[in-house]
Amino acid sequence: MPPSSDESPVRIGLGHDIHALHPGHQLWLGGVHVVESPVGFATHSDGDVLCHAVVDALAGAIADGDLGTHFPEDDPSADDARSLDFVRDFLPVVRRAGYQVLNLDSFITLGTTKLRPHLEEMAGNLASALDVRRDQVSVKARSHDGIGPEGRGEAASATASVLLRAATGAGAAGGSST
Repeated sequence: MPPSSDESPVRIGLGHDIHALHPGHQLWLGGVHVVESPVGFATHSDGDVLCHAVVDALAGAIADGDLGTHFPEDDPSADDARSLDFVRDFLPVVRRAGYQVLNLDSFITLGTTKLRPHLEEMAGNLASALDVRRDQVSVKARSHDGIGPEGRGEAASATASVLLRAATGAGAAGGSST
């Protein structure tokens, strides 16, 4: 249902996620398998904190719960799921609410694995999942210089901010917002 005339034509959402890192598990971020990492997430899905933060930001922008509301941890279909699919699967919820993605800004915090070589692919994956142009998505990485669990490599976290605008015409039903 499109927003009524008394609703804001833009909405902002903020999402954050953090997971502990464990030896012998795969590290997935922004839909990219970071193969050089000796640690990863021991979670029911692939544990991709960036994708989880994006879904939380989208859900927050339309005031519709969070990742767990739409993809519960106790749902057997989420076992070993790719979190980038959560982003892709949540986009129709945003569109039904009458909005489309205008911009995504995000950053990952992990101090022990260099992520710069993967940032462009992560941004491209998210742009594709959100059906927007690549220049509408920003993914950055921080190390925290050895401070805190992320800086010491005990955990990885991500924060995402989305800007949505009221959809008009064909964009309200689907298709690219470009």
